[in-house]
Amino acid sequence: MNKPTQHRFSFGPWNISEGADPFGPETHKPITFAKKLPLYKKLSFDGVQFHDDDVPGMDALRPAQIIAKARACKRMLDDHGLVAEFVAPRLWFSPHTVDGGFTSNSANRPPIRPRPRLSHH
Repeated sequence: MNKPTQHRFSFGPWNISEGADPFGPETHKPITFAKKLPLYKKLSFDGVQFHDDDVPGMDALRPAQIIAKARACKRMLDDHGLVAEFVAPRLWFSPHTVDGGFTSNSANRPPIRPRPRLSHH
């Protein structure tokens, strides 16, 4: 006999409004990441989707500091019974990658290949 499928759902921190969207004015103060976590479980989500810069300040850190911050973030997720579903590089906000992180023909952009590797740690 087949076991019934158990569906699990995830979404990203950006899905709980940051207070404004690109098309309108701010409607409320942004909600901190730590305050969003209890809401995920209350709404029946099991996982969190991340971009590599969803944990603020990561670009300014050295590799060992990034690992420490990622471990602290994992502890926060564990405390709420959540998992990180994936971590994807954000390629569209930087002026170097706005035309396509891998497809831009601009000679003025740095190589993008290292960015996904940083997300993979």
